[in-house]
Amino acid sequence: MLSRPTRLFLIASSDLVYSYSDRLKITASDIAERHNMNPRALMPALRRLTQVGILMSQVGGSNPGFILARDPAKISMYEIITALEGGSRVLSCRDIMDDVKCDIENCDDCSIYKTINKGILFMINYLKNTTLNEHVNSKKMCQ
Repeated sequence: MLSRPTRLFLIASSDLVYSYSDRLKITASDIAERHNMNPRALMPALRRLTQVGILMSQVGGSNPGFILARDPAKISMYEIITALEGGSRVLSCRDIMDDVKCDIENCDDCSIYKTINKGILFMINYLKNTTLNEHVNSKKMCQ
């Protein structure tokens, strides 16, 4: 469900969180090497998060690289996921299946839509209440 750049960033985020406290920039190449990933596959996430102000970047100079723009304890996982993946709207059956036969006029009356939407709302609430710092400091995370 999450794109490859998003998954790679969630793995790589530990480097950015740990370097934030020392105010050290870290390059995409260093992150990629540490996690055995392709830096080109990670770059779309780093660029996008820089565009929306979650990361800051410096190209060239004596200290190039990326750093979190603010305290990781104040960045929610929801903010990161929506920046990288877009919104969290539930598509109706008609939106994803051209030939669907559905006589329900309002999707809010549909039990399938309600069930999926309820799950997504639960996940959104969880992501809004989980910080990047908490994500990185959880016990089980890819290294």
